[in-house]
Amino acid sequence: MNASDLSRQPYRRPPLNRATDPQRMNWLWRLICETAELDMAELLEALHAAQISIDLSRMRRWSVSDRDDAFFPMSIAEIERNLRMLVALRKAKKDGPTAPNQALAHERKAELGVDPSMASAAEAAVTSNAVLFPAAAGAAAADEPVLAV
Repeated sequence: MNASDLSRQPYRRPPLNRATDPQRMNWLWRLICETAELDMAELLEALHAAQISIDLSRMRRWSVSDRDDAFFPMSIAEIERNLRMLVALRKAKKDGPTAPNQALAHERKAELGVDPSMASAAEAAVTSNAVLFPAAAGAAAADEPVLAV
């Protein structure tokens, strides 16, 4: 069959060949990492920029076989969060030096279920460099409150 014949036929989904536990999606994570050639250091940077506490050891444990002693189960929610944070970081790096905080804050709000269209002036302040990365701001006074996203 040629490509034009295949384009005319209705699409059929492939069968599910395995039971899927949404709390044990490590196999999907490994496939994503392999096809996208993900750099764990970049992912760690993205998660830390979004104020998510994690270390490289835990991230490596997501990628081992479930028969390995170091295995740590990964949920579909963690996969989605990781990919969203990585996309936000890459977009922010592409857009310029002040954009990372805004992009990551937007993704973090989406992850938490906050409607980004409801942004106010106060929320805009939350996405500034001084708020997301207080140590890097340097100019902020020590007694100023620091808001977290």
